Amino acid sequence: MAIQGLAERTYVETTAIMARYNPFFEKAGMTKIAETKPNSPVLKAIEKLRDSGFNPVLLSSTKYNLKQLRTKPAIACEVRRILKSMSKKSGGIYRKRIAAVHKACVKHQEFCDRVNSASLEKLAKMLRVISILAQTKVYLFWKNPVFSIKVKTMHIK
Repeated sequence: MAIQGLAERTYVETTAIMARYNPFFEKAGMTKIAETKPNSPVLKAIEKLRDSGFNPVLLSSTKYNLKQLRTKPAIACEVRRILKSMSKKSGGIYRKRIAAVHKACVKHQEFCDRVNSASLEKLAKMLRVISILAQTKVYLFWKNPVFSIKVKTMHIK
């Protein structure tokens, strides 16, 4: 059964990482509109983290990140340096997501201040967010054929 029987909406849209590997959404009748590639500074940060001893596959685990930060005390300084370096080259939306700030824009200096004052737990969460930002996302769209857009014409006398 397609989405048609389940959705009482004119349009349904989603962004998914899994859609790149599994055609679940397309089999349900959605149309793949676009793929967004990760930002270059984010990918470079992931590579620098790999060079520092992090496994990029496991970066999405806050528990793994925290263990790495606790067992290698010097690595926290390196992580802070990598995050601040990435902030110079990436846009404010990345800073906002990594710092988990609920405001429209985060300036580079504010981001650096947050990174410098972050606990190991907060740094571990920031690394998790970077791993998510480094994944390619797929945007899909579906128009419900049950709903048709009716255009009303106005007659002027």
